[in-house]
Amino acid sequence: MFLGFPAIHFSIFTEIEKVSNIVNKFQKNGLNAFEILFLGNVLYAPKGSSAPLYPSLDQTEIISEKLRGLQVSVHAPYVISLTTASLKRVKNTKAHFSINLKIGDKLRATHITFHCGSMKPRDSEIRVKNLLNEIMKVRENRGYKAMLAPEVAGKIKSFADFDTLIRVAGEIGCLICWDVAHDFARGGMVINEAGLLHRLELIENNIDLGKFRVPIHISGIITTRRGEKAHTTLDDKRSHLPWRFILSFLKEQNFLDKVTIICESKNENDNIEERINETLKIKNFLINNQPMEYRITKSRLDNFLNY
Repeated sequence: MFLGFPAIHFSIFTEIEKVSNIVNKFQKNGLNAFEILFLGNVLYAPKGSSAPLYPSLDQTEIISEKLRGLQVSVHAPYVISLTTASLKRVKNTKAHFSINLKIGDKLRATHITFHCGSMKPRDSEIRVKNLLNEIMKVRENRGYKAMLAPEVAGKIKSFADFDTLIRVAGEIGCLICWDVAHDFARGGMVINEAGLLHRLELIENNIDLGKFRVPIHISGIITTRRGEKAHTTLDDKRSHLPWRFILSFLKEQNFLDKVTIICESKNENDNIEERINETLKIKNFLINNQPMEYRITKSRLDNFLNY
């Protein structure tokens, strides 16, 4: 089983000693999936700016050595958009992907997760497919191994829901990142066996599971009628995501060997120790063979009527 959490924001300011300490904590707790974040990284910054520029290739090689034995993945910056009509932003997005692929290759990353952008009225899917095809060609021509993994979006006005994204991935030949909390937040049916089985069947029909594992993000989540409001801890009372039921179903269907689970739980402190504790909830639950039952209570059902 591959299980871990987003561990570091990687930039020119990242301290090697800090990475070593986090890796030691991963190993001590039996975690093995290490997600590296470039969420706020910029392509350039004025002299003297503290903006997080991308790390050098020399820095990347040093960090890569520290991560040997762990499955590494990359989360690209939020600023990228595959749905934009702005030529400047398209150019910016391509530049970010080029850097993420190159650094990801140095890190021996399995995949690069990213958000596609906001949903446009008419041609979002066409724009996403066209740009994904271009980036996939760059990946192939340069021999990069990390696979693209667009993420299921949490906000209803963002691209895209599970069914749309898995269809796009099947046509393009890439992965998806199945964020089950996002899927749930935008009304995706992950609260019963039929909904989950539908998703596993689509994954098997559209993703080459002989070559890749599907990244799954999971956390507690606070929702509104617009979808995702905020990530929270797994057992936060404001979150109605049945995470134990979802993981039980994946285990029952022998699907854990086909996925990599990244715990994105957050609380007010949001430090490494808290992230480890949340991730260990998942680990300890999965090694417990007690069957998990789940029924929709009236309060949970009322929550879904708000969509």
